Amino acid sequence: MCSTERIVAAMRITKAQRNAVAERITSLERTFYGRGPRNVQVSVSDDEPVSLIVLSIDTLTVADAVLGERGYQAAVIEHHEALHDATKQDFLEAVEGIVGETVTAYLAQVHPTTGYAVRVFVFSSEIAPDSLAGQPE
Repeated sequence: MCSTERIVAAMRITKAQRNAVAERITSLERTFYGRGPRNVQVSVSDDEPVSLIVLSIDTLTVADAVLGERGYQAAVIEHHEALHDATKQDFLEAVEGIVGETVTAYLAQVHPTTGYAVRVFVFSSEIAPDSLAGQPE
């Protein structure tokens, strides 16, 4: 092994951690959006980079649903992009606190008519953790 290679322990996200993430995401969405999703599913890819994907089902508020149904999908997306940006740090801190690792990339999006919302948390030993600072969604 050359001196520039790093030895990194394999990261593993347990079922208990996935369940805790689902509960915490539901709680945060309820706090920030005034209602929680109907269901939250958490999936994990254990390959490098490790990704934790959170799918929230039925996340649209009544106002979002009305806008989406009446052709204002762009307004729904804009609204959620602003919410994702404003609450990003809260979601990062919650997941990092549960998993015990630093998120190196984060993405969030909502579908304006179905109400499916996805948050992707990426953990990579190959990316510096501080590279997330200032990263757009």
